[in-house]
Amino acid sequence: MAQRRSTSSGRKTTSGRRTSSASSARGRSGASSSSKSRGRSAAASSTFADYFHAFTKTRAFVPVASIVVITVLVLLDMLLAWNDYDRFFKILGFELLIVGIIWVIGLVLSFGESTPSSRE
Repeated sequence: MAQRRSTSSGRKTTSGRRTSSASSARGRSGASSSSKSRGRSAAASSTFADYFHAFTKTRAFVPVASIVVITVLVLLDMLLAWNDYDRFFKILGFELLIVGIIWVIGLVLSFGESTPSSRE
């Protein structure tokens, strides 16, 4: 690793490059015109939305999103049931019926669609 030696005018590394506190402050504020500092500042300003958008493009998104949705629904059912098992299972059964009906409707509608491989 490079060793740093401190001087009165700033810091000097063993590579001979000298940086002062004023130039490093300009680099952080975005006033520098070099493309390297712009690239670093753009990468440093990544938000949760950027990470979520990248995660939606992976193969793990569908199983993780399914588990999260199922967990939230079951916890919401538990909250609405107020510790009454009969009410909890009635709510859960009603939700399963709705999901089953939507799945069957989607299955029936998908039979009408033709794919390029089925036209041959």
